[in-house]
Amino acid sequence: MAVSGINDNNPYAFLNSTSSTEEKNKDAGTLGMEDFMSLMTTQLKYQDPMNPMENGDFLGQIASFAQVTGLSDLQDSFSTFANSMQSNQALQGSSLVGRTVLIPSSIGNLTATDGLSGRINVADPVTDLKVKIYDEAGVVVRTIDMGAASGYTDFTWDGFDDNGEALPEGVYQFKASGTVDGSNTAFATGVLAQVSSVSISSTDGLIVNLAGIGSASFSEVVEIL
Repeated sequence: MAVSGINDNNPYAFLNSTSSTEEKNKDAGTLGMEDFMSLMTTQLKYQDPMNPMENGDFLGQIASFAQVTGLSDLQDSFSTFANSMQSNQALQGSSLVGRTVLIPSSIGNLTATDGLSGRINVADPVTDLKVKIYDEAGVVVRTIDMGAASGYTDFTWDGFDDNGEALPEGVYQFKASGTVDGSNTAFATGVLAQVSSVSISSTDGLIVNLAGIGSASFSEVVEIL
């Protein structure tokens, strides 16, 4: 016995039927320009003949509806564009995993193989640039004498303290300073860190997660090595 509404020759025809129903339900709450014009025609048909709608009012309603519809379409376009940009960011960000980046920071992750490396922006030429390394307790464990320096200056700490003892791997703080016009002056620093993973934030965009020292916005990355 055949069931009404289903094609006997295609046992899967009901799938198309369901899809069509879903599309109708999806569009049921949407008011298009054709629906709007139908409503306007009905409004004109039953308007008060003693107080008819003026042409300006009629055109104004059409213009308002068209403007709202246009803004809605524009919003959908921007949403699609934003999703596309986010996908591209994630794809590009994945290529950073395992790479080393330079970001502004005064903390770094000491490893037995690479030590701890950073960069100092020596804004004013000095003859006694020093880099001091601090442990978690804020105690100076190593002072590196860099001598004369000017501009961007790189440094690497091998992980040994001032007594020649090897210190454990982990996070350490560092500060750079030198004498400028007779005064001890601190300089801005950056750290070299390895990207362990990346993620996408709805507010900050692409986020790079750095081994041992946390995360940073990709916009903070100064250089990719």
